[in-house]
Amino acid sequence: MHAPRRFKKAFMAQLLLSLRAAGQASKSMGLRERRDAVRLSSDVAMALASARARAAPRSTVWARALIARHAAEQRNEALMRRIMGGAGYEMAAAAVRARKEARCRRIVRRSRRVCSGVGRKRRSLLAAEGGGGIRCSAMAAARRMVKARLQVLRSLVPGGEAMGGLSLLTETLDYVVCLKAQVELMQRLCKGSCSQSQLG
Repeated sequence: MHAPRRFKKAFMAQLLLSLRAAGQASKSMGLRERRDAVRLSSDVAMALASARARAAPRSTVWARALIARHAAEQRNEALMRRIMGGAGYEMAAAAVRARKEARCRRIVRRSRRVCSGVGRKRRSLLAAEGGGGIRCSAMAAARRMVKARLQVLRSLVPGGEAMGGLSLLTETLDYVVCLKAQVELMQRLCKGSCSQSQLG
């Protein structure tokens, strides 16, 4: 977790740089492309500011995953290079390739486990130990509910698919704090630009 004031300061500085880089290409963009460029600039600025505002030198999982998600899309390449610089973009692209390889390895491991029947054996052992009854079925229902909610949370947090329970909750808390700060700062920017256009 990082200090919110420090994050907001780093986010605002990075956002202005990102929007300036996006603005250089905006003359040839349509309305939808400009909207996507602002969203991309804001997400990348939030991820980079999160890494800079933390006490630890390592960035969070969600920040790396958010940058990797945008770097994976071919249409974002030119803008990402402008925002992050050539070396930063190359690191993000390398992270995308590493994530794809890791995902492939997980799929292979899971398919081997399913084919070997490890899951069925484990379930039959748990059923034999539980002995049946109301208490066991209630605990199983609670486990299923927690597992389902964690799965939903994994789909919402960037990079959440690869996280366990406790790290997922920690990353979610950090991500929500950053999103809240992002919304507040973007609203301030909108209010400032609206009042400036009314004066001018």
